[in-house]
Amino acid sequence: MRSFLKNKTYLYLICLFLGILTSFSLPPYNLVFINFLTFPALLFILINYTYKKNISFLVGFMFGFGYFISNLYWITYSLTFDVNFKFIIPFALILIPTFLGTFYGLVTFICNFFNLRNKISSILIFSIAFSSIEFLRSFIFGGFPWNLIVFSLSINLPTLQILPFIGTYSLNLLSITIFLLPTVVFFN
Repeated sequence: MRSFLKNKTYLYLICLFLGILTSFSLPPYNLVFINFLTFPALLFILINYTYKKNISFLVGFMFGFGYFISNLYWITYSLTFDVNFKFIIPFALILIPTFLGTFYGLVTFICNFFNLRNKISSILIFSIAFSSIEFLRSFIFGGFPWNLIVFSLSINLPTLQILPFIGTYSLNLLSITIFLLPTVVFFN
């Protein structure tokens, strides 16, 4: 397994697959348990297989690209109703997920500066960086706060009752931290 993950192509494809899989936690599927598998796997890859900063950026970028290309398909679908917009479809299909995947690439790039190891502090650093970049993403270039990770909790209404007190982005931080808790199993 280790030699399989040392091949960069397979590593990037696994991260792309993890991003696509994570998108199934959002409505209408609402398979929230997937986040308990994909986020620890992403952090495990980040800790053990990214020694260079450009590799860490591409790991996060591929995760983000897979995540956004699989859950923003509706943008390209909406462009099919008018013939005048058909030429925009390839740009919308590739450029929007590429732009948004860059933010997740920044998360893993920033985390690589902290020399993540098999410790609880790695979970906190990763979740703070991830939620901070998602907060930043909602304001840059007019804002694009769609498909935050916390939206996977929208099926569970009692969980959302905390929103008036802590806000969406704080709940995003809390949920990412909780999703990363199974990583402790990898630490041993």
